[in-house]
Amino acid sequence: MYRIYRWWWFAFVVLYPLIFVPSERSFWGLNYTYHIVITAIFVLGALLFEWFLHPHLRLSDAKHLPRLLWQHKPVLLALLFGIWGVIAAFFTPSPAVALMGSLARNGDGALASFLFSLVFVLVYLQIMRERDLLVRIAIGVAISGVLLSLGAIAEIALGRGLIYALQVGDLPIVSFPQKGHLAGYLAATFGVAIAIWFRKPSWLFLGTVLLIAFSLGLTYNRAAFLGMALVLLIGVWRAPRQGLVASALVLIAVFAAIQWTQFRGVGGQKELASTSSMEARMLFWKAAVGGILERPVLGWGGGNFDYYWPLFLSAEEQARFLRLEAGAYKMIAYLSAPGTIPVWIVENEKGQRYTQSIVLWKSHSQLLEVALQKGLVGLVLYMALLILSIRAFLQLTPGASGLWAYHVFLLLWFIPFFSEGVVWVLFALAAGEATQTYRSKHPSVPVVKDYRTSI
Repeated sequence: MYRIYRWWWFAFVVLYPLIFVPSERSFWGLNYTYHIVITAIFVLGALLFEWFLHPHLRLSDAKHLPRLLWQHKPVLLALLFGIWGVIAAFFTPSPAVALMGSLARNGDGALASFLFSLVFVLVYLQIMRERDLLVRIAIGVAISGVLLSLGAIAEIALGRGLIYALQVGDLPIVSFPQKGHLAGYLAATFGVAIAIWFRKPSWLFLGTVLLIAFSLGLTYNRAAFLGMALVLLIGVWRAPRQGLVASALVLIAVFAAIQWTQFRGVGGQKELASTSSMEARMLFWKAAVGGILERPVLGWGGGNFDYYWPLFLSAEEQARFLRLEAGAYKMIAYLSAPGTIPVWIVENEKGQRYTQSIVLWKSHSQLLEVALQKGLVGLVLYMALLILSIRAFLQLTPGASGLWAYHVFLLLWFIPFFSEGVVWVLFALAAGEATQTYRSKHPSVPVVKDYRTSI
């Protein structure tokens, strides 16, 4: 049984980003349900494994829990983050939506967020007992990147989606809702893979790095390129010769991918030069900041702000937003009341009028998203978890490198549930790496091998 548990989270990180529902490309019911159900199965399974591995534990041992949590600050922060989201959800405009997630998108629910915090705790506990499992799980993340990369290459080669029916310009996405989200996840797997290669140089790991870099080039995503660049810079700083070789090879791989997409007629060179996406993001961020200032402590909960964000933009800003995001030529009027789906009357270039609604809305910055959903308290907890891993990242450890590469991307994007489960595994790996780094420099700090020794 224990042998199965040693491969448990490895299987999770390989499987999770490959979950898809062919009839649902975007953020709709079954896709979300399947991701959450799979996560719940893995969490419950891990809890059972932990229970059978530690038969000596009794309910009376719960009195030692506060001291144990204080000794393991990352676990405390992750649990507080998940619990705070559930508590804050009851004080939002619509508690049911905040707890379960958006009725339109079925994402961002506080209960799901708490479930992911349990993923963090269980992964962290396991890798703290056995250091070799940390590398094994990191390799699993890299393998998921390889599988998605092969899918992305196949989509460009075939000129169609493997799972979803797509316009050529939307390729590649594989199992993700958009190629931008695929690019972000690939950036995370790139960070993991190249950190492993820096520690264990081999042709296999180098090939993995270059394959993922090539697939990232197919997406033309500038934010993902920045995430890659940051990891490469740390690599050059840590090991100049190896880092320069890696940077040169990665640059060649990305350039080759861009040339291939242009040869295939699916190139996204306009995306690299476009300024409209940044202009739109400035409006996203302005609305988000207004929402945060309106509810700074408790936040809005997942899904609730979808129905209020236009109130934090002027009429001129709404019109510009509709032009950039919906292609509306002219805005005539905003029709909706607070708490309802935003609807406008707009006009096209021929003078024809029609209604335009926007059901799905995200601030396109992960840190703003956390503050919107869980308030500044939630943001502080989230940032604390991220900052805990910065020392490990500067040492180019796999989990922290993947986490920070992804969060550079997330300055301009947000975490979809399609990758959220693996992100929390990366948080746990990074926290474990940071703890192990600290203990290696402070050998007097005891290493907890078993729950019995810790209580």
